[in-house]
Parts: sequence; C-alpha cells; structure tokens
Amino acid sequence: MAVNNMTASSVHCPFPGMRPYRQSEELLFEGRDQETARASDLWRTRTLTVLHGAPGTGKSSLLHSGVVPRMQRLGARVLPVGRVAGGPPFPEASALSPNPLTRTLLRSWAPERPLPPLSIGQFLRQIQHRSKPVFACIDHIEDMYLGDRSDERRELLHALTSAQHVHLLLCVRDDRLDALRREIEQFIPDIALFELTGLSPHSAVEAIRDPVRDTTSRVVSPNVAEALVEDLTTVRIVDQAGRIRSERRLSTVHPWHLQAVCTHMWRVWPEDERSLTETQHVAANDALREALWLAIQEVATGFGYDPIRLCSWLATTFISSFGAAQQLTEGLAETAGMPNSLMRALVNRSILQVRVTDEARVYTVGSDRLLEPLGQLGQRAGAIVPTIILPADRLCAAVDALVDGDQDRAERHVRQAAAASQDMRTQIGAHTILGNIFYARGDLSEALDAYQRVLVLLETQQDKAAVGVMLAAIGRISLARGDVAAAQGQLRAAAARLPVDPSIRIELARALAQAGQQMAALSILRTVMTVAEDDEARILHDHIQDEIGDPAT
Repeated sequence: MAVNNMTASSVHCPFPGMRPYRQSEELLFEGRDQETARASDLWRTRTLTVLHGAPGTGKSSLLHSGVVPRMQRLGARVLPVGRVAGGPPFPEASALSPNPLTRTLLRSWAPERPLPPLSIGQFLRQIQHRSKPVFACIDHIEDMYLGDRSDERRELLHALTSAQHVHLLLCVRDDRLDALRREIEQFIPDIALFELTGLSPHSAVEAIRDPVRDTTSRVVSPNVAEALVEDLTTVRIVDQAGRIRSERRLSTVHPWHLQAVCTHMWRVWPEDERSLTETQHVAANDALREALWLAIQEVATGFGYDPIRLCSWLATTFISSFGAAQQLTEGLAETAGMPNSLMRALVNRSILQVRVTDEARVYTVGSDRLLEPLGQLGQRAGAIVPTIILPADRLCAAVDALVDGDQDRAERHVRQAAAASQDMRTQIGAHTILGNIFYARGDLSEALDAYQRVLVLLETQQDKAAVGVMLAAIGRISLARGDVAAAQGQLRAAAARLPVDPSIRIELARALAQAGQQMAALSILRTVMTVAEDDEARILHDHIQDEIGDPAT
C-alpha cells in the first residue's frame, strides 16, 4: 500500500486515532452535543437507560467524553465507566466474588482500590448518600453473553437492578439488545432506550474542523472538511475491473470512518503547512484502507491467522465480482471455515456487521461505504507487508481471548509474549494472565507457580499494594489446596500491606477457622462485618459460631 510522502506532524494530534475518546479528551469530542444532552437527561431521570447502536457508532466515546463529564458538571455522583470483561491483568484468585463478571465490574468501578469490593450491593451501599443518587454505567455489556455465563449474568443483573437509589446506564451493541431487554425486563420493566446512529454531515464537519482549531495553531479549511464528509457519504459500487456500476449518497457519517479519515489526515499533513487546503487532497478510501488493514491485522494476530489471507477472504466472501455486498449466515461453530469468535472480533472492529433474525445471525460488510476500499485492499493484499507483532499486542490478544472464553488461545499468546520479551511489565502481565487461566481451570498448583513468579518480580519493584494483592491471591490458593499454615502466613503478610482491606481479613479468618482457631477467627470477623444480608464476613462469622455452638456475639 502506497504511503503519502507528506511528513507526519510533530504537533500533538487532536484526534484519538482508531480508539474511543477518553474522559480526558472531552474538549476534542465534537459533533455529539445533542446526543450527549439526550442520553444524560435519560440517565438522570430514569432508573434504567439502555444506550444501543451498531459497532463503531461511538457509544464508548459518547459515554467517556460526553455523558459522564456532563453529568459531573451537573453535580451528579458518577462512577467510572464499568466493564464486565477484560481490563488490565489482575490476579483473579485474590477477589472473593466467585462471579468473574462481578469481579471485573467492581474493579472498574473502584479502580483506586487494590482489591475489588466484596459485592455490588455492599459497594453501592457504602458510597450512597441519603439525598444523592448514584449514577452507574456499564460499557460493552454484550460481553456477558459470550460463553456459557447464564447463571453469572442473571446474578449480576439481579444485583444491579436490586440496588436502591441507583440510576443505571447500560451500553450494548444492537445485536444483543433484544437479549438484554428480555432478561432485564424481569427485574425492571420500564426501560428507556436511546439509539446512537451516525453523525449528520454538519456534525461530521464540526468533528473534523473544531478539534484542530481549538487545540492547535492549525486550520482545516471549511472546503476541505466538507469535501471529506462528501467523500465519506458517497458509496460507489465498483466491479473488479474498476468500473463504477452505481453511486449513491448516505444520510449520515459512520464515526469509525470519520476517525479513520481524521487520523489519516493528521498523519499526512505537511509539517510546515499551517492550513490544510484543497491542494493537499485527503482521500477517504486511502484512510479507510489503512484503518481496515490495521483492524484486520489485529484480528488475525488474535487468532493466529495470516492477515493477508484473512484480508483476501473478506474481500472475496463479502463482495461480489460486481462490487456489491454479499452476506453470510452464521454456522453452529464456524462460518465459512472461520471460527464464530473470529467473526465476532471482525464485528467488534467494525469490519463486519451482524443482523439477528429469528432464524440466524447474518454477517455483511460493516457499511456499504467499506465495499470499495475493502475490495481495493483485497486486490492489493499480496503486496502488503504485515507489521511486526509486539509482545504488548500478544497480551491484548490474550485478554480478548479470555473475554471470548477461549483459554487455550489466551495461553498461546501469553507464552509467546513472555518468550519474546524480558521486559518486567510484560513478564508480570503474562504470568498474571497465565495464573488466572490455571486458576479458572482448577489447576491450583500451576496457578500458584505462576503467581509466585509474579510476586518475585513485584517485590523487586517495591510495589506494596501490588505485592499485597498477589499475596492475597497466593494465600487463597494455598487455602483451597488445604495448606492452611502457608495460607495463614501469606494472608497475614497481605493484610500487613493492605491493612484497610476487609476481604483479606475475611480470608485470614477462614484460614484460622480451618486450623481450629475459631475464636481468633471470630475476633477478626467482628472487626469487619456489617449487618447486610450479603455480607461475607457476617455469613462466615455466623457459620463458625454455629459450628462451635457459641451464641455469643
């Protein structure tokens, strides 16, 4: 693929690249004022709001850089944007909750805590104020539908909807909207729905022009921004011979396409030019080919596929010889020879879209605007040189694999990452994930070995909190293996490093009780237990008390 010979600018880029906007980038987030106000008003006034849309329509950006900052300016008590899967590597054995969806959500809601809170109910009760509701949001909640998680999903939804004085905002992809509604209406029948679609041409022009004007000394002329938007809204059906068979205009601009164009525009902007004018033409197809190739490589890396072959397969499978869109119906385990998890990954990155019918899930190209650049990319695939896969990319692919529930794929990636780099952070991340995989499989010996290797690395960094968390994970595994004496020592050491965390003391009390030191266990539990029915400390306290027949409180 040819690269424009204009020099990339050293000026700070006012666009986020091919990722969602972050909360710190609120000033760069343009073109969504009306959607931000509408979603915020629903969240503020309704008990449960569901924000939905197709992949790549900017739901995450709207949450992080639009809705949450606006709610905070209005004085609302807003939690950080939550997730139910993924996130940075964390020793899962250190957390008390057996529900992985709950563990991940609580970590994302309370990122400042070394260990996640004990339960959703307890956490929300702790932070509530009598006269001030809590506003909680969860992004990518469709992740809870991956794998066999029906019981965990039901438990999570029940805990969320049972909370008092909490306003929920759930963000879901369109193909999982009906499934979410069916399940959550059992708890809260009155749901406010808000659909996020593409940007109007006027808003798209603002999103191109205003971030550059407001944060740099450069200028995108109105004609250039308008020409880019016109290019992005023009769909051409082009056959394999390069003949244009039809042409039509779209009414909106897909945000993922807009980000691709803005990222490309900034990369090719001449460093010595203050104003981008019609003479430096930026073609949308060039930008979309670059973004597609990057996304295809990421998916191919995650699944161990040749990106060039995957690129060719996409072009020939989803585009006819006449340039028109073709569709593919999902199979039971594979779709046209590709794992269904790979198809989902292609949807997540806006390369494909999926339509759910009563009979099946049907895949097509993510947007008709991608037909032409994807077809061009398929024709040139043989001449493209794939980029080098970095260990950090392997770790990200491992996390994605675990979200899919594919432990074997995740294990391959972390082992490759660990073998390819001696970087301390890579080793810590890789062996933490490896320990989590073994822990989920019930292979406690291997999990212990992986965690202990991480502990040694953390000790060299003198990270007191991280060492405490890892000691808690090791202590819980020792306790599960029946090595009570070792567990006591490890949990005492963890408690010394994290003295305010109740979950470690609960586990220490459990270890003491198993060693026959029930009174010592009860003494510890009385310092952390509450009157809540779901309080783990109180439940364990009452259980030990019943065993020893001591009615004292």
